Amino acid sequence: MIRTGHLGRVELFSLIVIAGVSDIFLSFPQQLVLYGGPAGWMIPLISMLFSLVVWGIMGPVLARRREGNLVSLSRRYVGGWWAGIVSLLVVIFLLLYTASTMRLFTETVITTVLPKSPISFVAVPFLLAVVYYAYMGVEGLSRVAWFLTPWLLIGLVALLALNGNWVNPEYMFPFWGNGIVNLLIDGASFTGMFINILFLAILASLLRNPKDSVRIGIWNIVVVGIAYALVTLVFIMVFSPEAATRSPFPMYQLGRLIYAGRFIQRLEAAFVFIWVAMALIKLSLSIWISSYLIAAASGMPVYRPLVFPIALIVYSLSFAVGSFPEMLEWNNLLLRRSWTVVIGLPLLTLVWVRFKNRKGETDHEQPSQTS
Repeated sequence: MIRTGHLGRVELFSLIVIAGVSDIFLSFPQQLVLYGGPAGWMIPLISMLFSLVVWGIMGPVLARRREGNLVSLSRRYVGGWWAGIVSLLVVIFLLLYTASTMRLFTETVITTVLPKSPISFVAVPFLLAVVYYAYMGVEGLSRVAWFLTPWLLIGLVALLALNGNWVNPEYMFPFWGNGIVNLLIDGASFTGMFINILFLAILASLLRNPKDSVRIGIWNIVVVGIAYALVTLVFIMVFSPEAATRSPFPMYQLGRLIYAGRFIQRLEAAFVFIWVAMALIKLSLSIWISSYLIAAASGMPVYRPLVFPIALIVYSLSFAVGSFPEMLEWNNLLLRRSWTVVIGLPLLTLVWVRFKNRKGETDHEQPSQTS
């Protein structure tokens, strides 16, 4: 059994919120506008509704089993072979997803903030910081997230509010974008953006009272969905849908547009801290979970020896794609297919666990009635 400590409700909520919202500082709002047009801001809301339904099925299963997470429940109720498959698929997905996020992060920093610096000047120190936080463990990482979350959310709200003088509501029309049917299809395919569901399915057992995971999941999904919708809505109303599709750095561009008087303008540098902090926490959590799952599947008593090798794999994968446009295309493809691992795999597993548990209770009651 790997010792990981316990997580408080607020700490876990903060950690999962940051992990879910961090992609908003990359090119994700642009992708929403590409698919939804003026109605791109509705896609996260539709995905949020789908995710709430899924969590309404998954959450109670996790809450009833104090010591079980996605992998341990798979091993207990389905079999070791399925637990191995679940661990392997989740780790492969997290490695690809983390590598993609790291490459987009470093490319965005190089393009916007440090245009004359080599990419290794940003990537190597950032990777070392990620390794340090992942090595220290999820308990310490959750406390950092708890401390930073209020300031990060205040900064995000301030960034949107300070662009109020550039907002043009006419850019929201046609209101339904490419049509209601297309919005529903895109909303279903983009449910993979709620990676916090996968993280919570793995981390829920670390709560002192796993029953709290149901409420944490609901509020988490709502906060992430509303955050994506608001940022995309402001992005559309400030730049127009046509211009928004040509801006791969939406939050940075919004920061550059801030003008609230002679002394309050061009505040994009102030928001780099928010951007870096969120990316650091999210990537550290992804590498920690990958190390934890591999160690648990291999029967290792500790996960820390795996942190640095996994980080090196992520670093190598992040540069497997040649150019930034190719990485954007690959990230978009991964995002639209990620629902299979983020939503489909946990849902399938926990529905089977629920079925097996009910069947076991029925089989237990029948002999009692006979006797």
